[in-house]
Amino acid sequence: MRVEKLGLRPATLDRLHLAGIVNVKQLTSHSCIEMMQRPDLGPPVVYEIMRRLSKHGIGLPTPYGWCRVPNQRTLEMFRLRFVDGLTLTETGKQFGVSRSRVDQLLHAHFCISTLPAAPQDEEHHKAGA
Repeated sequence: MRVEKLGLRPATLDRLHLAGIVNVKQLTSHSCIEMMQRPDLGPPVVYEIMRRLSKHGIGLPTPYGWCRVPNQRTLEMFRLRFVDGLTLTETGKQFGVSRSRVDQLLHAHFCISTLPAAPQDEEHHKAGA
């Protein structure tokens, strides 16, 4: 399936095409961490991609090769932590859970709990990516 079928924003599609990613198989060959660390993609783009993939029952692989499709709650934790830049404690307060639980969930789904929170990408944040 081509990435255009995921319903991604044009700006996101452009970034993926510039990265040489044109189909879902190519997209899902990269872990969340790999994509977040690419300057041409970053956390806001990865968040949008994960939201769209999850609607198709697809998740991104971890560096260990296994994959879990994140639920809406876990995706929202990802957004608060890595797109909005909240701390683990602040993110946990939004869901009534401890800092440790947020860390566990982010690690279980994305293997990224130890990465620092990223500053906002205004273009993607305002567009509701």
